[in-house]
Amino acid sequence: MFFYRAVYNCVIQLTRYPFAPRSARSARLEGNINIDVMRVLFLCHQYSDISIGGVAEFLHHLPLALKQYGIESFLYTRAKEKNEKSLVGPDVLPNGMLHYTGPFLKPRWLISPKALEPLIQLCKKEKIDLIHAQGTYRAGYMAMQLKKRLNIPYIVTSHSDILETNSKRLKKISVKARLKKVLKNADYVTHLTHSMAEASHAHYPTIEKSKIIQNGIDVNAWHPFIQQVEQDYMLAIGRLEPGKGFDVLIQVYAELKKQPITDAFVIAGSGSAKERLKNQIHDLQLEMDDQAGLEAIQKGKIIFTGYVRDSAKKQLFANAKIILFATQPHQWDEAFGIVLLEAMAAGKAIVASDIPSTRYLQSLGLNALLVKADDLKAWREAIKSLLNDKTQRQLLGNQNLLNVHRFDWSRIAKEYAECYQRVGS
Repeated sequence: MFFYRAVYNCVIQLTRYPFAPRSARSARLEGNINIDVMRVLFLCHQYSDISIGGVAEFLHHLPLALKQYGIESFLYTRAKEKNEKSLVGPDVLPNGMLHYTGPFLKPRWLISPKALEPLIQLCKKEKIDLIHAQGTYRAGYMAMQLKKRLNIPYIVTSHSDILETNSKRLKKISVKARLKKVLKNADYVTHLTHSMAEASHAHYPTIEKSKIIQNGIDVNAWHPFIQQVEQDYMLAIGRLEPGKGFDVLIQVYAELKKQPITDAFVIAGSGSAKERLKNQIHDLQLEMDDQAGLEAIQKGKIIFTGYVRDSAKKQLFANAKIILFATQPHQWDEAFGIVLLEAMAAGKAIVASDIPSTRYLQSLGLNALLVKADDLKAWREAIKSLLNDKTQRQLLGNQNLLNVHRFDWSRIAKEYAECYQRVGS
């Protein structure tokens, strides 16, 4: 049996698409000098992740920053139409990365040989050296199956799919077994925070082959939007989903208006909880504007702007007095919180839930008033203190502006490039 297995492995190696030896083609890091080119495929389950949320920021900026290390990036996501069975693309994303779509394998015990064919086709076509899975359960499982068939190494970056508060399927023994297998077979594992590392290690300890690498931000892109004149509003931004704490902030705002606080409360984002939030505002007899622009912000109102991005989002940050980040950990475990980096880059004061991810960022330079997530009185007092003290707002904002360079994508990319080199050499 051993003889036949050895022969089988040799055949797999010989029939793999023709490359130069891995040691010759992998990117060797010598300062900022790159030698050869490494071709990395990012696997991401959701098609929407190319345009919405923190993963979209990751997939846009990291590939750009990796180029200085001789790393060429490609992206594969589930097709926009879920019934698509073939490889589609590539489309060219705004950062120049080639984006392919197709079927995304659902983890199961038995895998059809045809299920992976589009992705195998892509790996052969683009001569992929390494796979970087965004998420452990779906993307990591796909990467593991590719490794079995093509011997391509893979790295997993753990996201919220391994957090029990966020994923009901983690109660299943079969799901936990697959997560363990994905992590065991991964060539390397990265984590956004210490708490994410702990959650990953609880499924399978990968301490000897893992590293904490934070999310990043394009600091230079925010320079035109710093030190602008404040307008009379506070800002909360993100997906309007249960557990993100927008309902808590609306309740707090109702109490602040009795103080009286006249600043507006701007909510930017879209999601399934919007109608529920609007009903809450109606029940509290608060004034509201929906889909309002910056020019329409009026004191004493709650303003829904809808989803904003690029310069419009930066402008919202730039003119806000304070940024609010109210994730409720009993409903949703926050893997990182890219909003906090954006607030730092804008040089803003922040009030945030006291949760593991914010405490970790605080240890790296985040300056924020942290309050117990569901303590309405604590939220009210922290917000009121900042609204009434411009000097304190400026002090916190300036400290954030000074420290945000620690999260610049150029630094983050170097850490990932070192991981790729370790795995690919």
